[in-house]
Amino acid sequence: MPGLMLGDRYKVQRQLGKKSGRLTLLAYDRTTDDPVIIKLLVIDDELQPNDLKLFKREADALKLLCHPSTPQYLDYFEIDLPSDGRAMALIQSYIKGSSLAECVKQGRILSEAEAKHVARETLETLIYLHQLDPPIVHRDIRPNNILLAVGSEAGKPQVFLVDFGSVKSLSSGDTALTQVGMNGYMPPEQAGGLALAVSDLYSLGATLINAMTGVHPAALQSGSLRINFESVVNLSPDLSDWLKRLTEPSLDQRWTSAREALDALG
Repeated sequence: MPGLMLGDRYKVQRQLGKKSGRLTLLAYDRTTDDPVIIKLLVIDDELQPNDLKLFKREADALKLLCHPSTPQYLDYFEIDLPSDGRAMALIQSYIKGSSLAECVKQGRILSEAEAKHVARETLETLIYLHQLDPPIVHRDIRPNNILLAVGSEAGKPQVFLVDFGSVKSLSSGDTALTQVGMNGYMPPEQAGGLALAVSDLYSLGATLINAMTGVHPAALQSGSLRINFESVVNLSPDLSDWLKRLTEPSLDQRWTSAREALDALG
């Protein structure tokens, strides 16, 4: 697709990802000369109703967001594909950085201080999302979806939460949801088809554990989805206790909100 023009404005540079009828592309906006991210959802006979629902929900969520640590909504439209097919295109701002997944793949393990910085920055973003009316639950926090920006202050990069393709707005106590997320990062209630704002906390904790150990949390989980990380990483007692509560499988023992978790982290 390099060189393909979409919407008479966005020139495709290269493909960044592909999965089940979805494409993620890096492109340039000819009007502003800025890089952008294009997400395409192919409309064909294999398209599932839930796929289109989640794609539209991501566009609607990005329109609402106004936070320095989330992508910015730019455009949304339907296009003709070169193969005579159709697709929905979602345009959002490009964030130059490395995901925590890329860091782990390269053998870079976060120190305790770095992990606490990532935790604070992400919790601030979650506080914003969870305090919207209605609250927005990300539902897919994992190493691929937390980016460390390039060019930030050494040791304290700006931290971005990206990929809102699984978000859900919780209105009037609505908690019954379709199961989404990735094994190892999903809390028990979300694996059972339910999600709450505090479900994002478990996923963040599992992500931090992966970033500090290089071990997939699923390899450390017991049958209750408790992540037994203490044998593979040497942490201060305070951070260890904080992480255990952040990833507590039982809702009544987990931190009750992103604000409470942030205040406890110090």
